[in-house]
Amino acid sequence: MSLGIIIPIALLFVLLGGGLTWYKQTMQNMAPGSTPRQVNGARLTSERLRELPTPPWRFVFEISEDKLGGVDHVIIGPSGVIAVSTQMLDRPLLADQPDQPDPQLVANAALMRGSVDELAKRAGLSCNVLAKVYWGTAHPERPAAIQSMHATLIVEGQRLNDWLLTLPPGPLTAAQIDFAWQTILTGIGRPDPLA
Repeated sequence: MSLGIIIPIALLFVLLGGGLTWYKQTMQNMAPGSTPRQVNGARLTSERLRELPTPPWRFVFEISEDKLGGVDHVIIGPSGVIAVSTQMLDRPLLADQPDQPDPQLVANAALMRGSVDELAKRAGLSCNVLAKVYWGTAHPERPAAIQSMHATLIVEGQRLNDWLLTLPPGPLTAAQIDFAWQTILTGIGRPDPLA
């Protein structure tokens, strides 16, 4: 055999062997393991919100913590601008809350939604609602959302959309909703959705 035939055949075997090794490793990494994987709460919230019609609803999905400090979604709809923080916990009972609101917890809620409020003000609106969405055990016997004494709403993740659809229609027009959505998205460095 001549070298002109041996070299291409040898290269073919090397490429096939490398491709087979890569394929086996990729399949092994995709196989379910014995260790449980952490469920991403923000992804659960995102998937639930994607079920709502747009318009009238507009969303800023899965915001990294360095952008809005703990707010992982922003909901803009007819009733206003809502900051959302997702929790992978069971929803707390309000009976466990003290009779008087803790000023520090009220301040923490205001600080958490403060970055969203600043961006909303650029669109002539404000964010006065912080919704903590809990993806724990569902309790259908309780309301979907409960007002906390600490200036937040405690929302059951499984019924997030049910709660949003029961909100009273607000004064926001479709143009205001779109402008606020555009302002918040570009304010955190994402592309202009209306360009």
